[in-house]
Amino acid sequence: MRKGLERLRQFYIKKLLESGRSDSSDHELHSLTFNELESLYKKIISPTKS
Repeated sequence: MRKGLERLRQFYIKKLLESGRSDSSDHELHSLTFNELESLYKKIISPTKS
């Protein structure tokens, strides 16, 4: 399970960096928790439509 979470963390970091829409650097993103990355990803990459 730990490997799966780490892969998903790396996916979020990669997508956030590729998007160019995050103000965070590579180092800053790596210091975030899984939940923080997931929230940032959802907010920036796939925002919910209201």
